[in-house]
Amino acid sequence: MNNAEVANKIIDLCGGKDNFISVENCMTRLRIKFKNKDLIQIEELKRVPGVLGINDADTFQIVVGPGKSTKIHEAIIEILGCEYDAGAQEETNSQDQNQSMDQTIQETKTKARSHTSGRMKVFLTTLSNIFVPVIPAIIASGFVQGINNIMTSNATNTAIREGVKASGQLTNTQVVLQSWHLLQVSTVFGIIGTAVFSFLAIYVGVTSAIQFKTDKLLGGAIGAITLSTALPVLGLKAGEGGLFGVILGVWILAEFMKLFHKIIPDILDVVLTPTFSLLLTAIVYFLTVMPIMGILSDGLIKGILFLINESGVVGGFVLSALAPALISTGLHQGLTPINLQLIAQHGSTQINAFQIMSNAGLVGAGLALWIMSKNQQVRNVAKAALPATFLAVGEPTLFGLVIPSGFGFITASIGAGFGGMMVSLLGVKCSALGAAGMSAIPLIADGKYIQYLIAYAVACAAGFILTYVVGKMRHYA
Repeated sequence: MNNAEVANKIIDLCGGKDNFISVENCMTRLRIKFKNKDLIQIEELKRVPGVLGINDADTFQIVVGPGKSTKIHEAIIEILGCEYDAGAQEETNSQDQNQSMDQTIQETKTKARSHTSGRMKVFLTTLSNIFVPVIPAIIASGFVQGINNIMTSNATNTAIREGVKASGQLTNTQVVLQSWHLLQVSTVFGIIGTAVFSFLAIYVGVTSAIQFKTDKLLGGAIGAITLSTALPVLGLKAGEGGLFGVILGVWILAEFMKLFHKIIPDILDVVLTPTFSLLLTAIVYFLTVMPIMGILSDGLIKGILFLINESGVVGGFVLSALAPALISTGLHQGLTPINLQLIAQHGSTQINAFQIMSNAGLVGAGLALWIMSKNQQVRNVAKAALPATFLAVGEPTLFGLVIPSGFGFITASIGAGFGGMMVSLLGVKCSALGAAGMSAIPLIADGKYIQYLIAYAVACAAGFILTYVVGKMRHYA
C-alpha cells in the first residue's frame, strides 16, 4: 500500500473524517486526537500494512516508523483538510489567546484534581510538547557535530603523534585537517553542528511560547536574553538557569501578556502589551528566575553526576533497564533538558548513553521474537521495525513487537540494563543528542566508538538470549 492508501485506511478504521479533531506527527508516530475513541477499530488498525504499533495514550499514537510518519501525516491532512493539522490549529488558536489560556488552565486543574499523578503528567506533557518540535534540529545538528568530532579528534591525535606545530592562525589540529583537504569541510560541519546548540535557548523560548499560547517571537526574546553576553554586569552568567529557566520565563511572559490584554485599551494594546510584558518579565527573570533556577539546575546536575559516579555498574543497569519504560510512556522527554544542560556544562552526558542501550535491548529482543514467531503479521512488522531500530529509532520495535509480546518488554529492558553496566564500566558518554543505534556512533564522546559498540553488542546479545529462552519456555510462536 502507498502512503495515500494507508492514510485512507487509517481514517476509515478510526471512525471516518468526522471523528478526527487534529493530526500531528513526530519522528516515528502519528499523534491523533479523536472525538470518540470508541469508534477506533484497534485490532484492524494493527493489521494495516505499514502500521508498526499502537500506543493509546492521552493522544492516540500510531507507530509507522521514521520518514513514514511525515508522509502519512501529509496524506491524511490532504484527505481531511488543513484545518485538521495540529500546527495550523495552533496558528488559529493563537488569535484568541485569552480564551485559550483560560481553557488550558481549567483543563489542567481538572486533570490535577482527577488523580494525584495529574500534575506530574501535565508537567511531563508540557515538556514533551516543548522539546519534540526541537528534536529534528537537535538530531541533525548533533549528527553533523558528531561527524566533525570524529574528524577533529583524529586530526588532533595525528598532530600529537607526529609533533605537528601550529602555523600562522591555524592550530595544529587545523594544520592536519588542511593537509587532509578537510579543513573547509570541518569548518562548515562545525558551524552547522553548533548552530542549534548555541542558540537552543531561543528555539526553546519559541516552542514554549507556542505551548503557553503567547507570542512566539517574544518567547524567543526570553531565550535570547538568557544568552546575552552583557549579563555579567548584573552578576549573572550567560545561560544561567538553563532551559528550565527559559521555560519558566516564557510562562511568566504569557501570564503578563494575558493580564495586559485585559487591562490595556484596544487602541494601545498592540504597542503597550508586548512592551510592558517583556520589560516586566525581564525584571522578574533577572531578579528571581535566573539566580534561583541557576542554583537548582547546578544542584540537579551535581546530584545526577554524584549518583552516576557512586552507583557504578548497578546504577548503569537500573538507568538503562528503565529506559524502555520511559520511552513507552513518553517520560524520556523529561531527560532532554537535563542531557542538554550536562552537555552545556561538561561537554558530554552519560545519561543519553544509558538511554541508547534501550535501543540495543530492543533489537536483541525483537530479533529473537522474529526468529521464534510463526505469525506472518509479527514477521512482517519485524522486517520493517528492526532495521529502523538498529539504525536509529526504537519505537517501531518497542510498540510493534516487544510490548505486544508481553514478556519481550521485560527481557528487552533487562538486556538494556546489561548494556548500561558496560556503558558505566567503559565510561561511554555522548557529546551531543540525536538518534540511537548505529546513528549514535558519531555522537559518542572522547572517541570511545569501540567501547560503545561493545556495550551495544552486550545489550543486544543479552536481550536476544533472554527473550529466546523465555519465549521457548512460554512456547511463544
